[in-house]
This record gives sequence, structure tokens and C-alpha cells, in this order.
Amino acid sequence: MLLYPQKPYAQQNPIDSLEALLDKSSGIERVDVLIELARANYFTNATKAFEYIDLAQAGAIKLSDRFRVVKSGRIKAQVLRKLERLEESIAVYEDIYNSEKAIIGSDPAIDRELMTILNGLGVAYSHMANYDKALDYHFQALVLKEMYGDLSEISISLNNIGFIYFKLKDYEKALEYLSKSLESKRIAKDLFDLDRLYINIGMCNIHLKNFEEALKSINEGIDFCGSNCSDEILVEGEFGRGVANYNLENFHEAEIHFKTSYELSKKLDFKRWMAENLVYLARLALNTNRFEEAKEYLSHGEEISHIYRYNQLLLDHYKEFSRLYNLSLDFQNASFYQNRYITLKDSLIGEELVKNIARTQTQIEERENIKTIALKEEALARQRMLNLAIGTIAVLAALLVFVLYQSNKVKRRVNAKLSDANAIIAEQHKKLQTHADLLQEAVNKATADLLVANQSLDRVNKELDNFIYKTSHDIRGPLASLKGMCNVALIDVKDELALDYLRKLDLTATKLNRILTRLLIINQINNATLNPEPLDIDLIVDDIIRLETKKGLPGEFIFKREVQRNMAVRSDDSLIRIILENLIDNAVKFYNDSGRVQPFALIKIFVDEKSLNIHVIDNGVGIASANPDKIFQMFSRASEKSGTGGLGLYLIKQATSRLGGEVGLRLTDETFTEFYVTLPLEIPTDLLEKKEDNKALPAIQV
Repeated sequence: MLLYPQKPYAQQNPIDSLEALLDKSSGIERVDVLIELARANYFTNATKAFEYIDLAQAGAIKLSDRFRVVKSGRIKAQVLRKLERLEESIAVYEDIYNSEKAIIGSDPAIDRELMTILNGLGVAYSHMANYDKALDYHFQALVLKEMYGDLSEISISLNNIGFIYFKLKDYEKALEYLSKSLESKRIAKDLFDLDRLYINIGMCNIHLKNFEEALKSINEGIDFCGSNCSDEILVEGEFGRGVANYNLENFHEAEIHFKTSYELSKKLDFKRWMAENLVYLARLALNTNRFEEAKEYLSHGEEISHIYRYNQLLLDHYKEFSRLYNLSLDFQNASFYQNRYITLKDSLIGEELVKNIARTQTQIEERENIKTIALKEEALARQRMLNLAIGTIAVLAALLVFVLYQSNKVKRRVNAKLSDANAIIAEQHKKLQTHADLLQEAVNKATADLLVANQSLDRVNKELDNFIYKTSHDIRGPLASLKGMCNVALIDVKDELALDYLRKLDLTATKLNRILTRLLIINQINNATLNPEPLDIDLIVDDIIRLETKKGLPGEFIFKREVQRNMAVRSDDSLIRIILENLIDNAVKFYNDSGRVQPFALIKIFVDEKSLNIHVIDNGVGIASANPDKIFQMFSRASEKSGTGGLGLYLIKQATSRLGGEVGLRLTDETFTEFYVTLPLEIPTDLLEKKEDNKALPAIQV
């Protein structure tokens, strides 16, 4: 379903002539040229448009031109939204609106800019699924537009309010506002975005199960624009046709429309519509048990929705992922995505959202009722003046009787209308209470589902910990025997080929022993009781450097240290050692073996008011990963040099989380690799509480 943003910018002035004019202009004229350059580049080069409008805003502020400050700020926010930088767009919109809302009504030119700003805020919050704020801003825009009586602009706000109710799944209310929008357009004889409005009405009818009517309305919208349809209308129209045919169980026809919409949105880089189509393509694949194809669609759609914060679409992807894994009998992943679905849904449709929407909806309905009463009282006042004029012509004696009679009659009529209005308000309040009760019931059910999912996940985690611990211990015995036999054989066997095989076998056994040891350390981290005590960080660093030196350092490798003295830190010694040992070992292991560079590792440790900060910087081979968070996952390898199965960074992540801290990776200005860990100066109390069924495990020696 489409929102109305703002009418497209006219591109009457060629960019080249504007740039030539820019060199000759100054003052207010220069600001206006910069604004026109931003508008001219809006569709073809949004990045360039942002550069121009940023300069325009700075110039307007310097000149203290209030109207141009508002106008350039509004265009800047629109360009940011086109660049998919929603949060920055919202910040610019709200900064301008909050600085100008106190003077609404004093300058019509600024008011019209504020109408567009309110509309843009509502659209941006809608894309982020923050529907209570979106509804509030669209309602404020409607009030401001009605003050000027612009039916074309009013129709835009009515459409966007209908969109919010559509997203809240109140499709009858959505259709009501869309119908009002269509009526406003017909009265104003406004054809702008009429195709979009027909498609929106069609989408509402889909969810009201009027599928034939929906398909008819969507086709009417596409037929209206014909060969002049915008790219977004074609994307939305094909998507709507797909949804209607999907619900009519014309699955083959639906898939054709979804793929057409997807390919066009992909070509035009319309990220939200790519994600919308991917959800339905996955559903169609699941209907015919094409699990791998469905998984590919959902993975791509989830990535888009997560990056651009399309929370409602992300919710749909989680739901379909859960369905996919249930159908493929992968219940652990199904439970994982069900949990993510419930968590995100609770954050989007929480108690506060329900209250805010109910409050805004009440304001809208009260305003409609007050407007109805005001119109009726105005009509009655006109009638009273007419009666007075007639009475003036009549006989003075009859006038007195007539006025008294009419006055009494008017009073009764007003009282009756007021009584009717009060009854309407009471009925609307009752409906709102019913909606609130239903939403509360949904919240309670979601909470119960989340509790069950958490209990299931907790049980699986405990079983996995026990499995890793027991399996690792069971394997270490035979592995030790194998290494012993290798050592004996290396002494006794004289054949060089056999000796080479035995050395490789011994090396492989050693690597496997390290992996098993680290698996046991994972179990230790997850289950051991935390023991907070004052720590000498400098001494711990000395121990680890001695250990690394004993194991053997690459040629020319040096350690640099910047460790703050006398740090007051109380934490768990074994977990701090695990973190530091793996960070430093990682820097040594992935050193730069180029003869032109001296490899080093810089260890920086210091405290601030709240945290212990550990930074290990090296000039090694670096991390080749498009997603830095992925390297902290179990068995994820940053390089083929890894000899521990990709567990070192995972150990750091687990130990840091156990102590209530955070770990991350970034590049320095010199393009060196920097791992950083932030830990509380004291372990939080809630992390010290030991579960009854946890057993402290013996420390593992690596």
C-alpha cells in the first residue's frame, strides 16, 4: 500500500544552466539556485541533491531568512528519506517543525511548508512501523490543511491516515478514510495520484476478503495512468495483483505478478518493495515445498528489512521463517524465529502504542463530533437571523410572540442535537474500549507464547552444554592415547615417509585437542560460578605475554603496551584471562608476514567512570568479512590461519557477555585491526546469581 509523499519536483531548469547561474549569484539568489539544483538532482542523483540542499540551508541560516530555512530543511529531510536515512530525515523534520509550530497561522507560505513536513514525518514513522507517532503527525497535518481548506492536500492526509489503519489491520477504518480521500479528490477535480488511491482501496478490499473487488480497483488504478504510470505505481500495482490472485488461489498467476514487481523494484532499487515481494514469493514456494527457494527469498528479504528498519516487513519474514522450519521439521530454528517474531511484535504493538493510538483516535473522533455540532449550530444561527429579519417586517406585537416561540423551538432542537452528539461520543468510546480490550488480550497471549518459547530455549541450551562437556571429555581420552602412540612411533620408526605421516597425525591430534579444550572452556564460561575479586590487570598481561613468548613468536614481532596503573577493577580472574589471552593470541596468530612490515600488537587497557576498556590493535592480515558481527559466531573463521576451528573470537564474545560487557571490531585510521572489549568495573548483581541446576566446572588449561 502506498503513502502520498509530496508532489514530484518540476524539472524545468536544466542542471547545467543552474550550475552556471550559481557561479554568478550571491545572497538570497544563491540560496534559491542551490534549492533548485537540489530539486533538479532529486530523482537522478540524490547524493548530489543532498550536497546542494545542505549548502542552501547553511546559507539561509546565515542570512536569517526564516522561510528559506524552513523550505531548505524540509527538502533536506526529503532527500535523506530518499537515501533511506530515515532516522536522520526524522531528526531534520522534527527540528524544523518544533522551531516553527508556535507561529502556525502567521505566515501562509511557512504553513504550507509545515504541512509537507508533517506529512513527511508521518510517512517516515510509518516506514519504521512507529504507527502512533505517524497517526499523530498525519492528524496534525490534516488539521492544518483544513484550516486553509485545500481539498487536494486534505485528500493526501486522509489517504495517509487510512494507510496507518491499514497497517494496524483495521481495514474497515482504513477503507473509510480512503473513501473520504477519493471523495475530496472528486470534489476538487484533482487527478494527482488518483491511480495510487485506487490501488490503496484495492489493497484494503484484499484484507476485507473482497478479492474480486480488490482486483478490479487495482486494475482501474493502473488503467488510469496507462502508459504514463510511474515506476512506483507499476511496482505497487503488480504487487497488488499478485496479492489478490494469491488469495483467489490463482497461485501461478500470482507468482508472475510478484516476480514482475520484484524485478522492477530491484532494477529501481526500491528496497521496501523488494522485501514486500520476497515475503509472498517465499509463501508461494512454501506452498509447494520448495524449502531452499523459500529460504533464499526470506534471507534476502530479512537482510533488506533489517538494514532499512522496515519493522513490519521484518515481522512478516520472521513469521514465514518459523513456518519454513516447522514444515522442514527443524524445530530449533522454528522456535528461534518464533521467539524473534514475538519479541519484535511486542515492541511494535505494545501497551504504550495501544494507548497512544487510542488517544489520537479519540481526538480525531471528538474533533469530528465537535465539527458536526458547530456546523449545526451555525445553521441554526443563520435560521435565527432569517427569522429575525422576517419578524422585523412583521407587526411589532406579532414579532415578540414569534421570537419567543422560535427561541423556545431552537433551544429544544439544539438540546436534541447535543443529546444525539453525546450518544455518538458514548458509542465511540465504547468501541474504543472494546478495541483496547482485544489488543490487551493479544498482548497477554503473546507474552504467554514468549514464556513458553524461552523455557524451551533454556532447556535446549542446558542439554547442549551437557552434550559438549561430556562429549569433549569422552574424546580426550582416546585422543591422548593417540598422541602417546604417535610420540612412541616417532621414536621407534626410522622410515622417513612414515615419520612424515606420524608427524602430521600428531599435529592434527594436537589441533583437535585444542578445539576440544576450547569447547570445554565454552562450557566452563556458560556454567561456572562467577568469582569477583580485585584484579591486577598489569600482572595478567605479563603472564599472557610470557605464555605467547614461550609458545614462540614470529620473527621481528613486538608487543606494545599502554596499561593504566592502579586500576580499581573487581571481576572474575579466569574470564578476564580468557578474554585477554584470546585477543592477544589472535593478534599473534594473524600477524603480517610481509618482510617490509614489522608485525606488532598494541595492548591498551584503561578505565573510565563506569567501564574497563580493553583494546588490542595489530597490523596483521585483517578481517575479510562483510559482516563483522559474524566473526564472533561459533566456528566462524576470520582466516585460513585459524587453527582452533573458529572458536577464539566466540570465546571472547561468551566471556564478555557473561561479565555483562560488549565486544566489537573496527579499523583504525591507519587501517589496523582493532578489537575492543568494554566491561563493567564490577560484575552486575543479577549476573552473580547462580541458577540451582548450574554446576561449577573445573578450570580448563589450554
